[in-house]
Amino acid sequence: MEESSNFSFRPDQYKAPGNADKISVNQIPGINRVVKLDIVIEGKSVNHFKHFRLQQSARRHHYFELILAHDSLGATQNHNLEEARQFLGKRITVVFKYKDYENESPERTFVGVITKAAFSQEKMSLGNIVLKGESPTILMDSAPHTQSFGGTQAVNTGIIADKIIKEALGSSKFDFRVDTQNKSYINYSSQYNETHYNFLARTAEAYGEQFYYDGEILHFGKLPPSEKPVRLIYGSNVSDVQVELKAVHTKPEFFGYNSSSHTKMAGSEHNIRHQGEIPSKAYELNNNIFKTRSLSPAPVNANMFMDVDDSQKSAAGSAAVEVFTVSGNTTVPFLYPGCTADIEMRKPDTNQTSYFTRITVTEVIHEVNARGYYTGSFEAVAEGTGFMPKPDFITPNAEPQVATVISNTDPMNQGRIQVQFDWQRNPDTTHFIRMMSPDAGGTDAITQNRGFVAIPEVGDQVMVGFEYHHPDFPFAMGGMFHGQVALGGGLNNHIKSIQTRSGNKIIFNDQEGSIFIEDPSGNTYLMDGKGNITVNAPKNMTFTAGENVQINAGRNIIASAQRNVNIMAGEDITETANDDYNLTASNIIETAEAGRSSRAKNITENMEAGSYISTKDAINVESAKEVNINSGKQVKMQ
Repeated sequence: MEESSNFSFRPDQYKAPGNADKISVNQIPGINRVVKLDIVIEGKSVNHFKHFRLQQSARRHHYFELILAHDSLGATQNHNLEEARQFLGKRITVVFKYKDYENESPERTFVGVITKAAFSQEKMSLGNIVLKGESPTILMDSAPHTQSFGGTQAVNTGIIADKIIKEALGSSKFDFRVDTQNKSYINYSSQYNETHYNFLARTAEAYGEQFYYDGEILHFGKLPPSEKPVRLIYGSNVSDVQVELKAVHTKPEFFGYNSSSHTKMAGSEHNIRHQGEIPSKAYELNNNIFKTRSLSPAPVNANMFMDVDDSQKSAAGSAAVEVFTVSGNTTVPFLYPGCTADIEMRKPDTNQTSYFTRITVTEVIHEVNARGYYTGSFEAVAEGTGFMPKPDFITPNAEPQVATVISNTDPMNQGRIQVQFDWQRNPDTTHFIRMMSPDAGGTDAITQNRGFVAIPEVGDQVMVGFEYHHPDFPFAMGGMFHGQVALGGGLNNHIKSIQTRSGNKIIFNDQEGSIFIEDPSGNTYLMDGKGNITVNAPKNMTFTAGENVQINAGRNIIASAQRNVNIMAGEDITETANDDYNLTASNIIETAEAGRSSRAKNITENMEAGSYISTKDAINVESAKEVNINSGKQVKMQ
């Protein structure tokens, strides 16, 4: 038997297998059909086996154990496992079918991966070969990894799932189907120190996608189209049925916040619709059992209300399917996670059966021995809700880590930065994230940028924290120096400073008690800590006051200029000296538009030569007593 080629199914390519009619046709009341297994390991058929056990689940990996005789692989095997060890990591295909059938036999295929090869020898027997393994999903759950999606360009759950699955399973060896329900865009999402499987399971639950392996195909997104339900009849092909109703809190509440629009968001209440009467009643009963609220942050970096609402609905759906479960034993070897079945239960006081409810199988255990005798058991939830049980996963706890600033040009001009963690490789980055500040906000007077604003430069290192410790919610906590840019605060840690990219600086010197301010042009302002202030400008210095400028000095004021000093007043200039007023210049020119008055007890003017000239009227010389005019030679009066 050759294995079929494998690929990713497009939504329109997938067709649910139809075994229901074939099972009914081949069923013989009171007789368990002998089961035949066609087993192929990486192209090699295994014709004889002793025992096969397969445990399947919609919540976790599938597990199988195949026991073979010591010579089933051809050459006799011993503890060296010379041939069996070659199967480690290989694909195994097991096809269930009826051995003796009059009509076309139903079939169900399981595809797995062999992860253990053992040789078991007991009580002097020739020994057995034991091959164990899991579903291909184990290849997604082998080792933790860290990577991101989005950042520079928004993504969606379909893009994430397709990449994650192909990274782990390849694109041609195992079948998978990605048909996502969530169409919203995701700015940033991170697989954080977790396996591919854990990340995909967590993403599915957060964004309302279904994620499970049905034994042959890995599904991510919407539930696949339903096949015709298999008839499971109590007393015929089903026994030991247990119907269980559970008290489950089915009303989770999520909240979110979009910092760009400063919008708080809350999900709305969702009632999950059950098709069957009993599951519906069980769900209604749970509405009144738990009185406490269950409020928690949405596990998605929400852009809009619908993101929070869809996530809340997903959590509600995962809880709702747990209120009603059916389990039992069966002789039908064709059940698998995700298949639907109609349960028929016996009527009271009669051997007749009637329809009970429709279920979706979530857990199956198959066992087949060498003679083809089959025993099986199953567990199921109510069909028709659109949800499967939540897959098992662990939410990682994101811790602060260092990143490098890639861009500080926020496209929305909100002061955010884009960073790249050490584990990210180009072009992977975060989206634009907020920068924490000692003081940030807005008031009526200062509507924007009130507080402390210092956006890191491109290439700077920053410490990044995570809101709610969730890896999808990063924010920058502050800058970090490294060895190539750090200088420290001096030997005694006496220097504190603020310096910008262009060279503007403020330096606080605790040893001197000084504060020094400088700009790139050489302008400086020094408070030396000893009571002195020195201000220097290589070019110009301008002081402007809307009203008054007052300069007071305890002793002297000295003003000097290399060239000119100009003093102008719109009205008066008053100069007062308690002692002497000295005015010295090569030439002194006084000009008055109206009058000029000089008053003193004594006025003495000395000159080598001089003139008093009036261009219009007379010059009057008056004295309360005599007027004395003395000349070394003559006095001329004209």
